[in-house]
Amino acid sequence: MPLMVSDGSSIDYDIHGKGPPLLLIAGLGFGRWCWFKQVPALSRYFRVITFDIRSLDRLDLMAPKEHIHGVADLAFHPAALLDYLGIQRAYVLGTSLGGFMAQELALQRPTLIDRLVLVCTSYGGPDSASPSWEALLAMLGLGATNRADAARRGLETATSEVYRVEHPEEYEQVVEWRITDAPSQPSYLEQMMAGTRFDVSRRVHDIHAPTLVIHGGDDSVVPVSNAEALAEAIPGAKLCVFEDAGHLVFIERAEEVNKEVISFLKPRGLRKGWESQMSLAKRKTEQLFRRATEANREAVSLLKPRQPQGRLTSQGPTRQKIKQLVERVEKVDEEVGAFLESRISSLKLRKPQRRQRPLGMLTRASQIPADWVRKLGAWLSR
Repeated sequence: MPLMVSDGSSIDYDIHGKGPPLLLIAGLGFGRWCWFKQVPALSRYFRVITFDIRSLDRLDLMAPKEHIHGVADLAFHPAALLDYLGIQRAYVLGTSLGGFMAQELALQRPTLIDRLVLVCTSYGGPDSASPSWEALLAMLGLGATNRADAARRGLETATSEVYRVEHPEEYEQVVEWRITDAPSQPSYLEQMMAGTRFDVSRRVHDIHAPTLVIHGGDDSVVPVSNAEALAEAIPGAKLCVFEDAGHLVFIERAEEVNKEVISFLKPRGLRKGWESQMSLAKRKTEQLFRRATEANREAVSLLKPRQPQGRLTSQGPTRQKIKQLVERVEKVDEEVGAFLESRISSLKLRKPQRRQRPLGMLTRASQIPADWVRKLGAWLSR
């Protein structure tokens, strides 16, 4: 389903799953096909949004004002997509050049970003570690005989030898997708130049969204030292490095990467085993409230005046019965509070402020008139 964003380009997007929105931003030369290992796993917990920016005109034939000048211009597209979908706040995951765009989004539209995941990327600028010479040649396609050869050389640089040896069929599938869905050469070079000009080194500390930085230890396109610097520069950022993984760490080590992403983004109350814990909590709470309701009904029946002018008496078994009922209701009320507090603690949810002293269910004005509660309190204090 395309979304027109200008006279020169459109956005094709897919939405998978339900839950909090999670926008995935791919890197240079990659379309939404590259998330083939993320979408099935992440869409179980999130509303996963993937997209491609489609150029309707050749960039070299567009007016100069329509040329991409920097990553900030590229970041316009995912922001426009979220606005179009009516999403006011989302999780955002970006890889490589997509990580540049994600950082720009977090800086330009901070209220749009709930949490941020930056994969195999950097904050750019002169202080960031540059790719190896071999990686740079492969990215430029120098020495390649055709586009297919250029794509294969680039992927060899972006992946580890371990991955290519252990997953040859999957690697060949990735190569085929990369060749089939390759952007035009002018578009590719334009985006690459935007990436080379990217520099938020002096602003990256202004990113206040909770951030997870993921990187491959053997990344030759964006050396791992960039991830360390990025995680250190963003306040409170978490760093996760996968050894023996290349630039496409999210494909090579997809299962482990997905687990880290889910753990970082998943709502606090939805940890492992939360369904069984919530079911147990529901049954236990229902039992406790049934006991409280029974005690409350008995107390109401006992305290309700038989005549309009009726009054309580301190003689006979009535006083002892009332005390027992009050103690019973307060005990059940405390059990409910203690049980719910333990469930909240185990699920790592935000604890509500606990009252200094349980008021008990007898204080419900809808069940017992307030003056009877006052009279009862005064009478029992004698």
